Amino acid sequence: MKRVTSEKVLEYLGRYMDGESTQEELRALKEYFSNTKDLPAELLPYAQMFAVLEEKPETPSVEALDRFSEGQVPAVRRGVKLWPLVAAACVAAFAVIFLTPPKYEENMAIAYVDGETITNQALAMQMGQEALQEIFSNGNEEEQLTDLFNAK
Repeated sequence: MKRVTSEKVLEYLGRYMDGESTQEELRALKEYFSNTKDLPAELLPYAQMFAVLEEKPETPSVEALDRFSEGQVPAVRRGVKLWPLVAAACVAAFAVIFLTPPKYEENMAIAYVDGETITNQALAMQMGQEALQEIFSNGNEEEQLTDLFNAK
């Protein structure tokens, strides 16, 4: 097979990513990425992708598969129970899903009033203005602001 040019590689990559490449084009891409040194920066991710695709996973032996199908896996014979592991995985999933704080949009206004989350910016502004009006209407603003910001 003759060596392909970088222009052809780009053409073949486009066809490969669209799912339209031929076996010959795929072989050319694999050969190009496995044998070419000093790849252009824009092709490095593709080289890594083809390297991963070329890795062969370890295949278990026939004997190991037979032992597994007969329930003779060594960990199971030693009395390792799977239910505690499954329960721990469920608890971890629950914690991640339900205990992770919600994600808000970056520009979203959030206010907490009496322990309640207010995400409506107009409502939060209105409540803040009403609170400030109440403070400044009594005449002792400095004392009220000190009490407000030093409250424990």
